[in-house]
This record gives sequence, structure tokens and C-alpha cells, in this order.
Amino acid sequence: MNLRSEQEATMRADRLGTGLAVSLLALALLAGCTRSLEMSYSPALYRLPEVERLKGIVLGVAKPEDRRASVVQSDPDNLTYVMRQGAWRFGLTYKGQEFVPVADLLQMLFVEEFNRAGVESRPIAKILTKDRIADMRAAGERAGIPYVLGGRVLVFEITNDVGFWNVVSRRSVTLEVTLVRVQSGDIAFDNVFSAGSRDESVAIGAATSVDRLLNSAFRQVVTQVVEQVAAKLALDPRDVHVRIALGAP
Repeated sequence: MNLRSEQEATMRADRLGTGLAVSLLALALLAGCTRSLEMSYSPALYRLPEVERLKGIVLGVAKPEDRRASVVQSDPDNLTYVMRQGAWRFGLTYKGQEFVPVADLLQMLFVEEFNRAGVESRPIAKILTKDRIADMRAAGERAGIPYVLGGRVLVFEITNDVGFWNVVSRRSVTLEVTLVRVQSGDIAFDNVFSAGSRDESVAIGAATSVDRLLNSAFRQVVTQVVEQVAAKLALDPRDVHVRIALGAP
């Protein structure tokens, strides 16, 4: 092989290598990059004064339905993301589990917070909403509990708007919460809770945004939900017979 042939072969190899590298980069960008961020959550609730009136009442907490606008229901991975930035998708790590689905995470945190407030709560391993009241009632009957809490995740995300100089970061949480009396199948409580926070700076780290999503926006929402649901349970006269039955030997 003469010098010219060697040079042409080298150029073809270089072009092939460059083309392959570009193709791989395009595939990576198309597929996106993912990262699960370790979350640090500070409990929001305290022992509520009305819990003495709730002895014998057990609350079942179902998984909420994830109805966020950013979620593609046919793609399970979408159910884990809380932030998108360019090709990157960010999820959350909780108790050693990476990319925890948002609905699972919220169920775990609600059960923990209700129990911390003094309201005995148990998880129900099913997605339940007010569109399926019969299912909520049936789940409560199977579990032997008088109340079931269900709902939807409407917003639980971080958005970053990148300007010329600054980044505006918004953390938003909106949850639809429904409480059903198992014995009658009536809706005892139905409300939508929202909270958010906003920062503007030269740069905001992903870990900082996650911390503020959980320990600012979500803590506000979970506190409102637990306090209002506990107050409703404590004031509901239809529960007197349930408390007596559950407290009987």
C-alpha cells in the first residue's frame, strides 16, 4: 500500500469514528440521562391535641394516582421523575431505594406523618381515588379499618427557567385528597391542597431544589392534610359506634 492509500484509509477511518461518536451522542441525548438524588426529609408533624379522641380509629392510606401533566402513563420510568433539565431526568432515592415512584413515596410519607401525629395509619397497596368509591370501601372492609384515604398527585415537580443571567427555580406540590367512610361509602372529606416555593439565583443545584421541594412545599401540604383529616375524624359523630366496637374485648 502506497502513502496516498494509507492516508485515504486513515481519513476514512477517522470519518467512520467521528460518525459513530456523533451517532452514539445523538442516541444518548435522545434517550436522556438519569440520576436518582438522595433525599433528606425533615418530619413535619407533631402529636395533635385531638388524638385522644381518635383512639380505636385506624386510617388506611392508599397509593395516590399519579396524574401529573408531565407523566406518560405508558412509561413506568416517568412515574419516578420529579425534575427535568435538558436531557437529564431526576428521581429520588428514599431509604436506599433509587428512583422511587412518586405515588409510593407520598404514600410512605403520609403514613409516617399520620402516625407521628398520633393517628394510627396503615398503607393499602392499591391506587384508589374518588372515582372508585366502591373500591375504596372494599379495600377498607378487607383491611378491617373504618376510613380510607385516597387521591391523586396533580403536581409534584421542580421546574427551572434558565434566563440570560439567572435561573428561576419553582417547586410545586398539588394533591387531591379524598377520605371515605368504609361502613357507609360516603365521602367524608374531599379537598385539593397546594403549596410552592420559588428562588432566583445565578445557579441552583439539583440537590438544593429537591430539598426545597420536600422540606418546604411538600411539608406545607402534608401538614395541612394531616391536621384537617385528623380534625374531621375527631368531630365525626358517625364514628362513635366504630370506636366502641373496636375498643370492645
